[in-house]
Amino acid sequence: MKNWTSLLFAAIVMLFLSAGVVSAQSVTPKLILDGKVLNPPEPPQIIGNFTMVPVRIVTENLGYTVDYNKSTKQITVKNGTSVVVMTLDKKTATVDGVERTMLAAPTAKSETTLIPLRFTGEAFGLQVYWDNTAKAAFLYSNKSSGGSTDENSGDTPPKGGGTVGVVEPGDGTGTGGNGETGGGATDGSGSGGAANPRLLGTVSEVKFENDTVIFTYDGIIQPLTSTLTGPDRIVIDMPNAGFASDFVPGFSADSKTQTGELAVTGHEALQKIRYSLFSNNPSTLRFVLDLKQAWGYKLTNDLDAHQLRIALAPLSAGSPSGLGKNVYTIVLDAGHGGSDPGAISITKKKEKDFNLAVILKLRDLLAADPRLKVVLTRSDDSYPTLADRANLANSLKADLFLSVHANSSTSSSANGSETYYTRDASKAFAETVHKYAVSATGLKDNGVRKSSLYVTRETTMPAVLYEAGYLSNASDESKLYTEAFQNKLAQGLATAIKVYLNLT
Repeated sequence: MKNWTSLLFAAIVMLFLSAGVVSAQSVTPKLILDGKVLNPPEPPQIIGNFTMVPVRIVTENLGYTVDYNKSTKQITVKNGTSVVVMTLDKKTATVDGVERTMLAAPTAKSETTLIPLRFTGEAFGLQVYWDNTAKAAFLYSNKSSGGSTDENSGDTPPKGGGTVGVVEPGDGTGTGGNGETGGGATDGSGSGGAANPRLLGTVSEVKFENDTVIFTYDGIIQPLTSTLTGPDRIVIDMPNAGFASDFVPGFSADSKTQTGELAVTGHEALQKIRYSLFSNNPSTLRFVLDLKQAWGYKLTNDLDAHQLRIALAPLSAGSPSGLGKNVYTIVLDAGHGGSDPGAISITKKKEKDFNLAVILKLRDLLAADPRLKVVLTRSDDSYPTLADRANLANSLKADLFLSVHANSSTSSSANGSETYYTRDASKAFAETVHKYAVSATGLKDNGVRKSSLYVTRETTMPAVLYEAGYLSNASDESKLYTEAFQNKLAQGLATAIKVYLNLT
């Protein structure tokens, strides 16, 4: 789909932004190129609403040449016959003579030129993603897929490039008989990493004590968690990771690949921990916690102690699946956009502008909470297709999806707010959204309704579409485009999300 790549990249940038809004002043982000930690004089920064990275250290480590002309304030980057020219404080650049517009202008900090993260990837052919746990920006060049065998030199990102939380599935059957832990090493040596030896981290031990699964590791581990049912399981994937040579508790004696399990006794829910080299391109470890019943968990990653902890706790009645996660991913969707204006109000205002205004305010409220990763399907006047919006949320394995709209009717008397859902698993979320949004705005309560809408039907997580009011009604319209109303609605939606996730 034509907007799919740009949507994924936008998601990456939004993840970086949502992670950095609170901590930008207290945490210095890491910058890692092809697995090598870079230490520029001026680290990556969030300036305004954009993530900026030092152009010289990135490009020179790629073998490019960088020149700066003080009189014209031009930065020229060359790689063979390819030339990128940028100018300080100007958004316009040229890539091989073709004019391009950046989201933000290059700026100078302590004699270091910083350029937008997104343009870095687009102009220099890099794949980029942000790891919130490690507080690091990972950049990968084409040459990172082969050559060096130095374990510290890095690994290629998940297939497709520029994505977060996407792990390619294996084809094997693993130890569970259902394909969820198999498909990794195929060379029969038991090493599993021969085809892709370069790693960001290695796991040396997994154990269970005091209701907590504890992973001890070296390097950088980027855990991706999910839950499965039938039977109930908690799955922890670790892309760009491998087992240490002295991994404890070891592997099955008859295993041709790195697979094994750790039996657990005396726990109300956890029965055993299964593990394997799930994929070797990139090298990905998978740990599966087999449960007797649905169970909650909280993930913490102690970077100083090099320990990842999964603390288990029973789910409370009515809790959403995965309660207790350390960080939740929320996808916010501003309906319509670009060539699709949505409904037109009685004073000729466009629905798409209202939708985006509310979503941006909601993003700012949620991004202030470090427990939430906020991803927008659009942050400007663009038009992602309905499929793009649903695919983005599904690919990120988001926990919640919320789409904001304004309504319209041929009857000028129609007014008030409705909340729509499609799948039964979304009903509780819809009821929570409706309760707090309607209460915040004071518009007529038209109730929660079940309807087969694309973005609420094709998404796999609890998904809701909220219709804030009627643009065809003079009373509703006069309120919808005011800052006061939009602020109240954004606060109501933020409260609803936190209440549903038990984060209040």
